[in-house]
Amino acid sequence: MWRYRAMLPEMGERPVSLGEGLTPLVASHLLPGIDLKWKDETRNPTGSHKDRALSLAATHARAIGARTMVVVSAGSTGLSNAAYAARAGLRSIAVMSAGAPRERVYPLHALGSRLVAVDGGIDELIATVTGLAGKDGIYVASTTQSANAVQAEAARTIAFELVDDLGDAPDVLVVPVGGGGTLGAIHRGFTQLLQAGRIARLPRLIGVVPSRYDALKTAHEAGIADAKAFFDLPAPVGGPTVLNKIAHDHAPDGIEALRALRESKGAVYAFEDSDAILAVAEIGRSDGIYLEPSSAIALPALRQMQRDGVISPGQTVVALACGSGFRETSVLLDAAPLTMETATLATLPELLAR
Repeated sequence: MWRYRAMLPEMGERPVSLGEGLTPLVASHLLPGIDLKWKDETRNPTGSHKDRALSLAATHARAIGARTMVVVSAGSTGLSNAAYAARAGLRSIAVMSAGAPRERVYPLHALGSRLVAVDGGIDELIATVTGLAGKDGIYVASTTQSANAVQAEAARTIAFELVDDLGDAPDVLVVPVGGGGTLGAIHRGFTQLLQAGRIARLPRLIGVVPSRYDALKTAHEAGIADAKAFFDLPAPVGGPTVLNKIAHDHAPDGIEALRALRESKGAVYAFEDSDAILAVAEIGRSDGIYLEPSSAIALPALRQMQRDGVISPGQTVVALACGSGFRETSVLLDAAPLTMETATLATLPELLAR
């Protein structure tokens, strides 16, 4: 990622890096007739695109003399925060809602992060922690633009890499959307390249959200463009979901995401947990990539787009594979139990031959 250092905020010192970025484009076999590729962000050091943001955040935190990097996350952001804080020689804390599965948060502990469980919803926790920024050496490394504008610029490098790899912008880019900051930053990256004459057009951006957390879809289809109208929307259905990494009542950076969708002539699709769980297995069997459900949700959107003629042969379509499925295995086991065949030494040859 840091080969684009001149296009990122200036930190004035050596980057805090674990080798993030430069992730591969992997051709998919899932949509016959469509040139579909995964931008495989699971290859980042801790398995998600969040490593780009936290690399930039840790560099900034160290540059301004912070002592502790704090995030609200029991997922990818928390893991990335722990790794990059350790690399920077800083302390890390992950604040999370009570009841986070131990198997999910143990890697944060292994990387030296303090774990703090609070009885409260994710959006309320984010607001409280954001208010502590700058106090007692605390650096809030949140990956929402509204809480940390510096780290938000890191995801622009996804756009830079896609253009370097493809020679141009893709026709369509599909992005699972949680907080909205990644979608907004990628759009800013493409806009920067368009203004520099590096590409001739912006790609159409497609967001994908959980059906029970679909405020962004509602807002986009209603043409909402201001923060008050967006955050005044009634809270969606909500409730427990395996798509927890992209589940927000109202995306914190929703206005930035809505602007990106509007300017790129994009759209938003919403799907159920069951669609994402099936997609995890399909992507694994077909393309050899083990995705978290919150990333695999891109597949039902791609299929719907193909049926509707939104994507067609001759176009270059890229889907952002945001995070690895390995840390979500316990969730998937509960949602889609595995099957295992049994054999004896005597029957094993016949079984393998079938």
